[in-house]
Amino acid sequence: MAVSPPQKILIVDDDADMATALKLYLEEEGYDTSVANDGKTALEMMLGGNRFSQVLLDISMPNLDGITVLKLLRDSNCDASVIMMSGHGSEDLAVECMKNGAEDYISKPFAMADLLQRIKRARNHRLTLIEKMRLEQEKEDFYLMLSHDLKNPMTAVIGSIDIIREGRLGPVNEEQIEYLQSAIDSCNEVITMINNLLDIRRFEAGKMPLAIRHCNLEEIIRKVVAQFSQTAEHDGIRLSLNLDSSLPDIAIDQKAMVRIMGNLLGNSLKFTPLGGEIVVTCDYFENSLDTQRLRIPIYASIPKHFSEITRFVRIRVRDSGIGIPSQELKRIFDRYEQYRSGSGREQGGAGLGLAFCKWAVESFDGVIWAESENGKGSEIIILLPCSE
Repeated sequence: MAVSPPQKILIVDDDADMATALKLYLEEEGYDTSVANDGKTALEMMLGGNRFSQVLLDISMPNLDGITVLKLLRDSNCDASVIMMSGHGSEDLAVECMKNGAEDYISKPFAMADLLQRIKRARNHRLTLIEKMRLEQEKEDFYLMLSHDLKNPMTAVIGSIDIIREGRLGPVNEEQIEYLQSAIDSCNEVITMINNLLDIRRFEAGKMPLAIRHCNLEEIIRKVVAQFSQTAEHDGIRLSLNLDSSLPDIAIDQKAMVRIMGNLLGNSLKFTPLGGEIVVTCDYFENSLDTQRLRIPIYASIPKHFSEITRFVRIRVRDSGIGIPSQELKRIFDRYEQYRSGSGREQGGAGLGLAFCKWAVESFDGVIWAESENGKGSEIIILLPCSE
């Protein structure tokens, strides 16, 4: 049975006596140790191909202090766990070390037995963190694969089906056209789910590119409603639009707003039965925020200083569908959550559309919530501030 080599520890301390004492003690405990008497030498050893698993790093050293060395090690993606040592410790100094990537902090003088425990704990912590980072990278790679390896083929499939549907490869009858259109709609739904997933991930990582500027909200809403009118008519659903005549321009990202409205209408169409109705309303009002009058629920995230704003645009998408029980209203804006009644004409989905809407609306400093009664339809309300 192969024996694992001893862990390599680098001791970084300009106090030669302390460094020697640590070296002797740790080697008696079975560790392979080396010593650097300043920060510059430590960096050369750590970044020069030596595979140290841990570093005992003194903070107070001339020329290059321990915290600077720590920052440089973490900037270089060094995998070694680091325990900071100091003879002039304080709580603020310990916090600073941990914020910069140290696994632990110990004040001199310390008991060697305590140090041993910390060395084992620090290494386990670092290995756990490395594994977490590896899994995060796998997630990023997966999202990248979704973006390129799935969306591109789906787009090609839609194009090919569309050529057949239009009769460019030979005549097709009405029934065949309907089936082909259904296939296109399903492909587009998959692409929408992929886009929602990718953008939610970007929002969470703080990397969602948004071009927030003043836009004509009336034009955006009319355009999206028009896109869904044919589908609603095909499904036997009345889709109507009520717009205030005095809607101001508001500061939003136009593409994100189109996606928000598309997600809301697509969701309503899924859960509204034949002969049902969907009404989109958008109005403008000048008033101080009254959460009780507007029935904004506790779970809705109200932005800071929202109560100081006096001009709002309100968008409502109401349907006569199956409705949602009151206890489910908060959860429908979470990822992968979708209320399923087990009846009606609702279709499958990843439960990402409303989650995207929540992230996007909140990026506009707005509020989104739902009102519903089970069996009596639902209404999604968005409240957006207007620039003063």
